[in-house]
Amino acid sequence: MAKKESKKNKGTRPSSVFLRVFMALFICTVVVGVGNQVNRYQELLEEKAALQNEIDAEQERKMEFEKRQDYYNSDVYIEQMAREYLGMVKPNEVLYINRSE
Repeated sequence: MAKKESKKNKGTRPSSVFLRVFMALFICTVVVGVGNQVNRYQELLEEKAALQNEIDAEQERKMEFEKRQDYYNSDVYIEQMAREYLGMVKPNEVLYINRSE
């Protein structure tokens, strides 16, 4: 019977308790660390989506500027500005000026 009692006492040694506490703390630390990483990952995904939306908006704006630049470089625009602001006419055209305006 002495052998049975000594086996029971072995299970409650201080080193065994220390090991269990250490493992519990280690597992808690790992769980908290993984939780923080998951939260950070979600934040980064949201930031990425916001930046992608901003990039898309800027690309649309760029396309609008390019269209406007093409129009400003077109012969139609140049002719319109020459007629309106410089009073120019094409050959064999007659310019009528309304003095009442």
